[in-house]
Amino acid sequence: MGTRRSMRSHNISNTVVPMFCTEMDGIESLHDVVLILASNRHDLIDPAVLRPGRIDRKIKVARPNHEAAGDILGIYLKPELPIDRAEVEQHGGEAAAREVLIQEGLDELFSKGEEARFLEVSLRSGRQEVLYRGDLTSGAIIASVVSRAKEMAIKRAIAEEDPEGGIRAEDLRRATRAEYRENEVFPPSDSVEDWLKLLDYEPENVVRVIPVRPQPEKAPEKRVGQGSAG
Repeated sequence: MGTRRSMRSHNISNTVVPMFCTEMDGIESLHDVVLILASNRHDLIDPAVLRPGRIDRKIKVARPNHEAAGDILGIYLKPELPIDRAEVEQHGGEAAAREVLIQEGLDELFSKGEEARFLEVSLRSGRQEVLYRGDLTSGAIIASVVSRAKEMAIKRAIAEEDPEGGIRAEDLRRATRAEYRENEVFPPSDSVEDWLKLLDYEPENVVRVIPVRPQPEKAPEKRVGQGSAG
């Protein structure tokens, strides 16, 4: 249901959008029927679909805050998920260890450290803002982080031949850093237009968006000792 400008073929747009609107209008005669439209690109929906009277309520679902992200982590870090024995013993039981895992995951997601800087946004007012990983998190990213952490735990259990091995807090920290470092869910370019699709900024207020690229780790320097002259 994209805008006519966004469609490749005007003929397709001129046919599909009116048909869809007609079908929506036909639902008005039905009782106890609720129609929900969902999109992550509301800016591309044709105005004819969104006109008042056709769509009664428009609800914006924001990115999860610290509390909401904790709830999402709790869903994916299920109680039946195996936890490393050392973590369980250290925290006095699986339930307590699971809560610590959730908190450790949140701390890494919403870190304000230098390594957590993700975007630099220049506004038309002259102000510059720094966005961190937590400002761009989502339910999909959290799910992917947990999936990565579980994969790390499985590989470690296989390598150590430990069938009772489980997930560790360090797995979540490493998985979070890897998820944002690889940037698979974010635009690969520095195009302002591409990034504004993900940010909660008015496009006319943004001048420039610069992703903060992680610096590659430097190999340790090798020092050659000088022997005594014989």
